[in-house]
Amino acid sequence: MKFSGGFRRGALATGLATSVMAVGLSLLATQGADAGTTSATSLSRSQLLTVSQVKTADARRNWFRQVDRGILPRTYCGPASTEGKHVSARMARGFTDELDAYGAQYVSQYANAAAARAAYNSVIATLRSCTYSKPAPTHARKITENRVVKGASGDLTQVIRWYDYPKPNDPGSEAGGFPYAVTLKGRNVSVLAFSEMGPGVPAPNFDKLARAAAAKLTR
Repeated sequence: MKFSGGFRRGALATGLATSVMAVGLSLLATQGADAGTTSATSLSRSQLLTVSQVKTADARRNWFRQVDRGILPRTYCGPASTEGKHVSARMARGFTDELDAYGAQYVSQYANAAAARAAYNSVIATLRSCTYSKPAPTHARKITENRVVKGASGDLTQVIRWYDYPKPNDPGSEAGGFPYAVTLKGRNVSVLAFSEMGPGVPAPNFDKLARAAAAKLTR
């Protein structure tokens, strides 16, 4: 979901709950030119995280709603942060507590491992620059995490977290945390994109999510 102007108390909770009720998966049809031309695929929705698994990894929040229909909210770093080019197949699922926390998993599949590696590299480059979102004049932002997750299944899993925070001259605004976890596994790429007020899902909990997502992903 895109938050470019910082968080006002109360505003995010209302807006997020409304958007999630109206939104889910058909955004995927607009993210790649070859959507709808999917050929043979080994993707199955059983490879996606469930809201129960999200709740288990991040029990501090009441994650209870799983979004499988409609249009998912835009991610902080935009569509190019969720998949690469020349996608053969894709699927996604959203999660929310219907207050101020939202997350989604995007899985894309490519013709071969080399194409998947190129897509993975493209997503990481997009996350590092994140030109899709810009902070409001009263806010600043920075990357607070850029690291490889140890012990994750697959070829590679990397976490990048953006933190959008108010400057001293705007004490009424809230900060926002936007952690991503990107996994490469064979010819598949999984992207977890979460957002909430404050610094976001704590790193240990997000690592649990990243490892769980990587474990469910096939080659």
